[in-house]
Amino acid sequence: MTRIDDRGQTPPAQKAADQVSDRGLRVFAAAASLGSLTAAARQLGMGQPAVSHAITRLESAIGTPLLHRSRTGALTTSAGHALLTELRPALARIDEAVALARFGRANTDVVSISVSTSLASWWLLPRLPNFKRTHPDVSLRLVTADSDAAVDMSSIDLWIPLGHIDRPELDSAVLCREEVIPVATPSLAQQLTNGASGLADAPLLHLEERYKPRFNWHRWFAAQDVDVPDHLPGDRSNDYSLVLQAALDGQGVALGWAHIVASLIEDGQLVPLAEPISTDAPFVILSSRQRQLSPGATALRDWLVQQLA
Repeated sequence: MTRIDDRGQTPPAQKAADQVSDRGLRVFAAAASLGSLTAAARQLGMGQPAVSHAITRLESAIGTPLLHRSRTGALTTSAGHALLTELRPALARIDEAVALARFGRANTDVVSISVSTSLASWWLLPRLPNFKRTHPDVSLRLVTADSDAAVDMSSIDLWIPLGHIDRPELDSAVLCREEVIPVATPSLAQQLTNGASGLADAPLLHLEERYKPRFNWHRWFAAQDVDVPDHLPGDRSNDYSLVLQAALDGQGVALGWAHIVASLIEDGQLVPLAEPISTDAPFVILSSRQRQLSPGATALRDWLVQQLA
């Protein structure tokens, strides 16, 4: 906590130690979202040592580690994940306010989109620079919501829901098929018995959702004709980002949605343990029929459809 002396000033020695800067927060958000200090440096146009130093200063100012650094990348700690969840929409609101002050509402297109934390962290944020390069005048407001019930479409242009939404006042465009595949680290995969029945004895990682789940381990084993008990052992979390982090840490086998884990499989951090299963519940992007999408919102929707198709 910052102390104020009797003159209403912060002691100089404490200012350097306790300062939390906008730059440090943005550097941390980039590194945490991309899962790599090197990738964050490339995106921000900084040197990798400068990224590392900025995050170290932020951790010192806050008083707790925010990232687990390793040769394969960077993962958020529990404190870092909590900070990132609150930080992303806050930074988006700041950027929106600056854009409105700089250009005026008539000259900038502010697009609000609601997505899950896991989709934002593992898929959307690493790819947004590509969208911004072709649409520099579009200012994005990213809102994360891990429950469909929490989304208010009156303040959102676009919404990628977690589950099936049956609301006639919303337009829907298909983003991609739902494909689910069990994944684990290469070292853990080598220790597991081959085949679907072998996974029944593996350390499973479960997602506990606050709505009707799209897919879970019981459905996966049923699709493989493998009988399993009603209660499967294993660690549980209601945050899919934490489930993926646990899988990356080698703590167990997770069900991976193909569009989210594809890059992790590509770079060898995770390996598939079976063929993917496709369901009849595609992922969609929704918008309101009661108001016309702005050109920026239309461009973002079309770009997302193209990227995920």
